[in-house]
Amino acid sequence: MPGKLAAIALLPLLAAAAFAVAYFVFYRGGYDPQPSPAVTFDHIETSAVPPRVSSDPPAGGLRQGLLLIDAQHANSFSERELVNFVSRVADRGYDVEMLGDFTPIQHPSQVQPRLSQMAAKLRQADSFVVILPQVPYSGTEAALVEGFVRKGGRLLLVSDPGRPQSINELAQRFGVDFQSDYLYNTRENDANFKRILVREFQPDQLTSGLETITFEYAGSLQSSGEGLAFTSANTRSSVLESTETYTPMAWGSSRNVLAISDFTFMVPINDSLMDNGKLVSNIADYLTSSEREFHLSDFPYFYRTGQADSVDILIGRPDLLSTGQQIKTALANRRINARVAASEDFSRDSLFLGLYDDAPQVAQYLAVAGVRIDDTLGTASVPELPLENSTVMVLDQGQDRNMLVLLADSPASLNGAVSRLLSGEFRGDLVDDFVALRRFEEVGQMGP
Repeated sequence: MPGKLAAIALLPLLAAAAFAVAYFVFYRGGYDPQPSPAVTFDHIETSAVPPRVSSDPPAGGLRQGLLLIDAQHANSFSERELVNFVSRVADRGYDVEMLGDFTPIQHPSQVQPRLSQMAAKLRQADSFVVILPQVPYSGTEAALVEGFVRKGGRLLLVSDPGRPQSINELAQRFGVDFQSDYLYNTRENDANFKRILVREFQPDQLTSGLETITFEYAGSLQSSGEGLAFTSANTRSSVLESTETYTPMAWGSSRNVLAISDFTFMVPINDSLMDNGKLVSNIADYLTSSEREFHLSDFPYFYRTGQADSVDILIGRPDLLSTGQQIKTALANRRINARVAASEDFSRDSLFLGLYDDAPQVAQYLAVAGVRIDDTLGTASVPELPLENSTVMVLDQGQDRNMLVLLADSPASLNGAVSRLLSGEFRGDLVDDFVALRRFEEVGQMGP
C-alpha cells in the first residue's frame, strides 16, 4: 500500500515533467488574436442571390477610339472602382483617359487652363463619362459638352444618392433631372431594403440579356428621353410620394446621352451580382460604338492613331518638302503616323500642301466645300478675299477617308498657315465646320 501511495503522489510530478519536455521541444510560438473589428449590423450585407458568371464578348467587335472620364470636378469616385468597367472598354479596342486628377480649381488662374484642357480632350474623344461631379459644371464647360454631343459623341451621366454630387447643372442641358431621393423596397430586395431589384426593362440593346439587376443605392430620375429600367410597384422613393414606378436609367434628350442614377452596380464586387455584369458590358458596347463627327476644328483627331491608319502627306511641288516633313513630325508627336507620298491613294487619309497654282490637283475637294480660287478667293460666306498673303484650309470627309487641303499664295503664307494649324490658332479662321480662311495683313504675321 505505501508503494501505491508513493506512485500516485509521483503522477503529478511526472505529468509536469512530460509537459515541460513537450513544451521546450515542440512549441514554436503562440497565437495572439487580433482584436475584433467593430462592425455594425448595417455593414453585414451579403447578396441574397449568387453572382452569374458570363462571357463578355464585344457586341460590335474591336473599334478604335477614345473614352474620356471626367476627373476635373472633385468627382466622388476612385479609379480603382472603375477597374472592371475600364477593362471592358479597353477589351473593345478603345483607349481610356482620365480628364483631370480629382482636384477642384483652387485659384482663378486655373480656370482657363482647365477649360483649354477640356476642350482639347473633347476634340479627341469619341465618348465622355461624367460620374458624380462635386463641383458644378460652369456654363462654358457645359457648352463644350453640348458641342461634343451635337457632333455625335456619346455621353454617360452617372449620379448616386449615396455620395456627394452636383451633376444636374450639366444633366439638365440634356433633358435629365436626377432627383434628390433614394429608392427602397421593404418587401423585395437583395438582403437590404436599399438594395432594390430591377426586373422590368424597355427592349433595347442596352437592356439586352438582362433579367434582374441590383442597385445598392439608386435614385430616381426624370428625363425627356425614354426610360430603360423600371422599378416594381412596391418600390418607394424617400422623397417623392407616388405609387407609380420609378426609373433609375433613361435616355437623355437624344440617344447620345445615357443617364443612370446609381454608381454601385459597376463597382467590384457589385458588378458581378445577378445581371449587373451584363449591364456593364452593354454600356461598354454602347460607349465604344460612337459615330461622332470630326470637324476641321478637331484637327488632328479626324486622323486615327496606329500603323494601319497612317496619313499620306502630298505636296504640290518639290520645294514644299520641308514643310511636309514639319507636319509629319508634328503628327508623330500626337501618335499619328504619317509619310510623305508621291501620289494620292484614295483609300488612305491624306493631307495636301500646295500653292494656288496647284489648286487643280485638289479641285474636287474645293468644289465640294464651295471654295473658289481665281482672281480672288471666295466661299459662300466670304465671297471676295484678295489672293495676296491669303491661305485656305478645307477638310473633305468621305465615307472612310479624310482629306485636309492647305493652299496659299506663297511659301511664306503657307508656312504661316501650317504654323497656325499646328498651334491651334487656325480655329479663329474658321468660316464653317470644314473651311478656314486667313489673310495675313503683314509679312511678320506669317510665321517662320
